[in-house]
Amino acid sequence: MIAQLAGLALALLVIVTSGTAWAQTALPLGTPQQGKVTSESPSEYTVVAKTAGLLAVAISGDGDLAFQVTDEDGQTLPEGTVDRDLNGNNGHEMVSLLLPEPGTYKVRVRAQGGSSTFQIGGSWLAFPAFAVASPDPDRRPRGAKAIVMGKAHEDALNSESGDGWDWFIMKPAQAGTLAIVTRPLGDGDADLVLEVYTDGDFTKPAGRSDQDLQGNSANESVTINVTAGQQVHVKVAGAFSRVNTKYRVSSSLIP
Repeated sequence: MIAQLAGLALALLVIVTSGTAWAQTALPLGTPQQGKVTSESPSEYTVVAKTAGLLAVAISGDGDLAFQVTDEDGQTLPEGTVDRDLNGNNGHEMVSLLLPEPGTYKVRVRAQGGSSTFQIGGSWLAFPAFAVASPDPDRRPRGAKAIVMGKAHEDALNSESGDGWDWFIMKPAQAGTLAIVTRPLGDGDADLVLEVYTDGDFTKPAGRSDQDLQGNSANESVTINVTAGQQVHVKVAGAFSRVNTKYRVSSSLIP
């Protein structure tokens, strides 16, 4: 019995270790590499950038494929969700992105249904001149501002200074229905997008609003169900690349 348990533990260790190694595969640069993916198990590749630069990624497969490019927090980069079906082919995708600062970035390939084999490759051009001089501290979930649920918080966006979106974090004291809204402040004419993420999963928002409520492009609202102590991240961003406005974000919990 002890020998069987030891064998099982060793097998689990091999599986976990293999899964971790697989999840941290380096993105092949210069020469495409073969991969495999299913709709239940995305394939993930990493890119370690020592400076700002330009990253190009291309995939070609036999199924309906898409991919995301994220930072190390799992936040999708601007224009980093790719599902373009080049030349009408569901398995052909590519993108070229600016990485504005050093760090570890991830490319997550997923199948839209079933499984697929594919080729993936990338190219990297280090370009320090494109580095962000002083990165905005709340541009990533790890730097999210803690806000009190039920109390309004005022903030601002200014893309010209590198502040194109803000992250906030809150934790409900009890289970219920959480409503989060944004409203404009002053005379700014901004088009905002509101996204809400739960449990540290930034691959897909639990709720998203770009509804322009009451005809105002900064009026957005998201309602989700939450549990007591659940981690809720809120992202307020400009709908377009250029934004300069003040806004208010408010929340309320209905038990």
